[in-house]
Amino acid sequence: MLRSCLQRPTLVFLVFALCLPLVSAADPRPHDALDAAQLRHALQKLQVTGTALYVAAHPDDENTALLAWLSQERKVRTVYLSMTRGDGGQNLIGDEFGAELGLIRTQELLAARRVDGAEQRFTRALDFGFSKGPEETMAIWGRDSVLSDVVWTIRSLRPDIIIDRFGTDGSGGHGHHTASAMLAEEAFVAAADPKRFPEQLRWVKPWKAKRIFWNAWTPSPDSKVDSMWLRVDIGSYNPVLGRSYSEIAAVSRSNHKSQGFGSGERRGSIPTYLALRAGEPARADIFDAVDLSWKRYPGGQTVAALLAEAEKRYDPTKPQALLPLLGKAYAELAKLGDEPLLAVKREELANVMRSCAGLWLEAVALTPSATPGGELRVATSALVRTSTGTTLESVNVAGAAVNPARVLIENLPANDTLRVQIAPGVGLTQPYWRTETASKGLFAVRDRADLGMPENRPAVEATFRVRLGGVSVPFALPVAYRSTDPVLGERWRMLEVTPPATLQLDHAVYLFPNALAHPVELTITSRAGKVEGTVSLALPAGWNAVPAAAPVRLAKVGEEARVRFSVTPSAGPATGTLAATIHVAGVSYSRGLVRIDHAHIPVQTLFPPCEARLVRADVRIVGTRVGYVMGSGDPVPDALRQLGYQVTLLTDGDLEGGDLARFDAIVTGVRAYNTRPRLGALQQRLLDYANAGGTVVVQYNTTADGPMDFLGPFPFRISRDRVTVEEADVRFLKPGHRLLTIPNAISVHDFDGWVQERGLYFANPVDPRDDTPLSANDPGEPARDGGLLYATHGKGCFIYCAYAMFRQLPAGVPGAYRLFANLVSAKP
Repeated sequence: MLRSCLQRPTLVFLVFALCLPLVSAADPRPHDALDAAQLRHALQKLQVTGTALYVAAHPDDENTALLAWLSQERKVRTVYLSMTRGDGGQNLIGDEFGAELGLIRTQELLAARRVDGAEQRFTRALDFGFSKGPEETMAIWGRDSVLSDVVWTIRSLRPDIIIDRFGTDGSGGHGHHTASAMLAEEAFVAAADPKRFPEQLRWVKPWKAKRIFWNAWTPSPDSKVDSMWLRVDIGSYNPVLGRSYSEIAAVSRSNHKSQGFGSGERRGSIPTYLALRAGEPARADIFDAVDLSWKRYPGGQTVAALLAEAEKRYDPTKPQALLPLLGKAYAELAKLGDEPLLAVKREELANVMRSCAGLWLEAVALTPSATPGGELRVATSALVRTSTGTTLESVNVAGAAVNPARVLIENLPANDTLRVQIAPGVGLTQPYWRTETASKGLFAVRDRADLGMPENRPAVEATFRVRLGGVSVPFALPVAYRSTDPVLGERWRMLEVTPPATLQLDHAVYLFPNALAHPVELTITSRAGKVEGTVSLALPAGWNAVPAAAPVRLAKVGEEARVRFSVTPSAGPATGTLAATIHVAGVSYSRGLVRIDHAHIPVQTLFPPCEARLVRADVRIVGTRVGYVMGSGDPVPDALRQLGYQVTLLTDGDLEGGDLARFDAIVTGVRAYNTRPRLGALQQRLLDYANAGGTVVVQYNTTADGPMDFLGPFPFRISRDRVTVEEADVRFLKPGHRLLTIPNAISVHDFDGWVQERGLYFANPVDPRDDTPLSANDPGEPARDGGLLYATHGKGCFIYCAYAMFRQLPAGVPGAYRLFANLVSAKP
């Protein structure tokens, strides 16, 4: 329950957080002024009240065209609630998985929302991988915990309507999908009941939405559409924006690049259907009987009249002429209270006023990072580009202020540089949902004010108070860092709060195939200038490191030092964790640094614990040289090196004309055939290599690019069969098979401790000439025998492995190393 894992925030910040439109916080770059069409559209949207909440399970589940239609055509506040952040998926653009992938997909959602105009929220539910039913999903997530999050979202946003992406009938195919619909429909009722989750009522009130819909699958032409279904044309055209909502949706959806969801733009009528699930019937329109005007707020008609007059008077060549009228509307709006939508409307109106004035505001850190207790210099600038009589009343950056009011001169910036003291206890840059240890299915969130927010509050914030149109308007900006890339141009990223030094181990997993000592190299990097201290390793009982500690002296930011330890394992098989620490002036720091830099999202930084997995397992290998064909990015090459292989990453040119005979085995990476277009055409070269005596190991691929029936010497099909229960029994169909005996004798215990899943995209059907030594299945399902195939081919062999080695090896699962060593070592 929320009560057990959330601390009580201050009431003032919580009310503020509930009212913020979240899309604006996602981009560290300051706002540009709206262009003429956007400004007219924004003036129209200001005159519409109302909120729609869209609910689904993952990043990419949302109907982006419907979100754009709701936000841009109906002009209501539109929010997408994703149950998860997509941590459990695969990554087509890099080697980030787990927490890092969840951060990428969070930012991809925010980039999508900047296009379609909606906002983003989340629950604490963790994407633990594919789930075949809602019962498993609910059990792992914790039904009441995630339900409380959905109720919290409804109560804090107060949506007029709610829309499910999926049905409760299982037609969505994924247990997370079905669970998201079931939770949304239960929360629709629970949010209105003060007896449900009463601990929330200190901050929010019960709320009853008018109705909840299912955004149903488009019916086939011969099917009967129920009279309670409403049709929406998400291909309709907006002449002000010059785009249809399906065109906007394609650009929005194409931000899901880690999932390979680049979308073509569609034009013309595209119906989508909404089926009523509960609440008041709607006969002609999804907002039937919902007042979307300012009449819903006492005193709102005055605001409405002023905004209507502003739109009437709008001249795109002189938008500044609207400021006196908009200033009056801002003053009247301030009198109406602090309901969530009113706070959003105030920010929207302030944004329109800023655009009418051509006002540019920025707060730029002169360094990309700061340390707790350190000092930061921040350059602020305010520039008005129309003749408006605008006054900069004050600038405040974390308590450092410039107060004397200044009249801004057209097109001449008012610049200030402030020295800001960073509080000693300020938290490091770290996603708030990753600061506490998560369970298998649920993140822990320390502060209720963060709950549901897409990302952290800014580490340091600047507030400009500007007098526009006769009223004082505050503008809050995150302090960010600006740089210039010679290819990408200007780039912005959030200011980072770092420890004085970060640590980096040379491997994420250390495999000890015997009792001999293993070298461990630690790199220490200064993040705060001069750093003096000692570094040490924490090891499990029975393990030891030499030296026990080592001194480190660094003189400037960015300087590195390396310390080499010799680690001796325990005598017998064991697993554990190695943790590195630096001790500086009586304080211990044990953080690494991970920076995620993809051009389509802002740079992201994490400071995870500097730890590695220790695996003491008896593992033998055959051969020394492995060629590896990278796919979408995975950690398997490093695992092969840990096994003792010399690994060469192969290009398409190497595969086409290189000397493959020099390798004892060639391994293709995760989804390699999905991500490398030339690989399919070069497959015969790999089969010829196997025929001449080589070993080819192909890891799983998907069916997204066709049947994939050309991979092996004998035809087989990659199916969508998978075994998602990581504890599912693995049966030995051929116990004496060489893949299970040479050079390591594999037992059922080698499948202990697996994470997330057994495997995915098993082969089915399989040619009778292929050996299938293993079988597994999820509860209640038929046996899946196609997770591991072996075929003799000439003097060599071909192996297809759908068991999820790319998850097990970085998790340090001992049996996965032993089994994978057998695959790479295999010969006829």
